[in-house]
Amino acid sequence: MRLIYLADTHIRSGIPENRRDEFLDAITVKLAEVLHLCRQHQVDFIIHGGDIFDNPRPDQRSLDLFRWFLRELGLPAYCVAGNHDLIDQRLDSLEATAIGGLARQGLIKLLQPGERLCLADSSCVLQLSGQHFSKSIDRQKSKERYMVKKKSCDVALHVTHGMLLPKAFSEKVPCTLISEVISTEADFTLGAHAHLGYQKVVGNKHFLNPGALARLTNLKQELLRRPKVLFMEFNCRRTNFEFIPLASAQPGPDILDQIS
Repeated sequence: MRLIYLADTHIRSGIPENRRDEFLDAITVKLAEVLHLCRQHQVDFIIHGGDIFDNPRPDQRSLDLFRWFLRELGLPAYCVAGNHDLIDQRLDSLEATAIGGLARQGLIKLLQPGERLCLADSSCVLQLSGQHFSKSIDRQKSKERYMVKKKSCDVALHVTHGMLLPKAFSEKVPCTLISEVISTEADFTLGAHAHLGYQKVVGNKHFLNPGALARLTNLKQELLRRPKVLFMEFNCRRTNFEFIPLASAQPGPDILDQIS
């Protein structure tokens, strides 16, 4: 069983602050490369970690681009909602958003909180679950939204859109530390929202975030970072994973305004 995980595409037709290129064209090229990687690695499905769009009700060009991507993919696409996918960051607005419409049309499958999907082939039984963004996800004392129970499977994989981090980077930004959710039974917790990405292994538990496909700030780390996707291959005996940098992503200094 094979998959590719990507996150924080922030598809939009306008040019974001700090970018100097045609942003939608850049995202189109990156998504085309993701399609190529899916075919090259013969994946069975993809997972998107949220913030598919930069706006919960994106313009038609942005919506058409992601529809094109899904049609060309021709595989199941599992997703959680990011804060930019929701109206006023309200989880109860999901039905009225673009990704809510895509789910109703059967073009994506939203991983609903509390739901555990069982995906199986001859090599592996995978438990797949997810957690959408909510305003309280990193403010509540209980961290159960980041944690799952493992049941009747070889591997448990949990997808989250929240500020899950190996360590806090600012006192002003609420976050959840990996050390606070280490009691999860998920073998792999896939993060998003934190655009710079990370890889943290604690015992036999993996916390992986490839970082945002879109670079939206001119932080020094973003100038140096090359966007990636995560490739994963499961069987009942072992799991292989690899962060794959996108060859189509232009060097940060070529597309981002630099701080003077």
